[in-house]
Amino acid sequence: MQKSIVFYDSECIMCSRFILTVFQYDKDSSIYFSSLDSELFKSIKKSTVNYIPDETVVFYRNQTDLYYKSKAVLQICKQLKFPFNLFVVFNLFPSTFLDSMYSIIAKNRKRWFGKSSDNCSLVQAKFSERVLK
Repeated sequence: MQKSIVFYDSECIMCSRFILTVFQYDKDSSIYFSSLDSELFKSIKKSTVNYIPDETVVFYRNQTDLYYKSKAVLQICKQLKFPFNLFVVFNLFPSTFLDSMYSIIAKNRKRWFGKSSDNCSLVQAKFSERVLK
């Protein structure tokens, strides 16, 4: 199985909690994590022709597939254990609707959930093997 990478905002508490959940429920331990500020993400963003909006989670799979906003969240959930893999049912909704909901949450997440000054508690010893720089 190819490596999948979730790029996230390491200063956002909500994003950090999401990443901890993904780590815990990852079926095959095949999902890796990296910050949107990382050199790895900057190089991927530079090499892609797709526009990648700021303030979004990005899911990069098989070194070719790039998802962001609601599509990224749904693709991530698809790879997780029960009950999170059931979220794929949201694929029945139009992506414009899902992306609108995503944008509202993304715009307000730091105000609602807070901002971490220690760049996410994710970078702990037990997670280090799946955190990419």
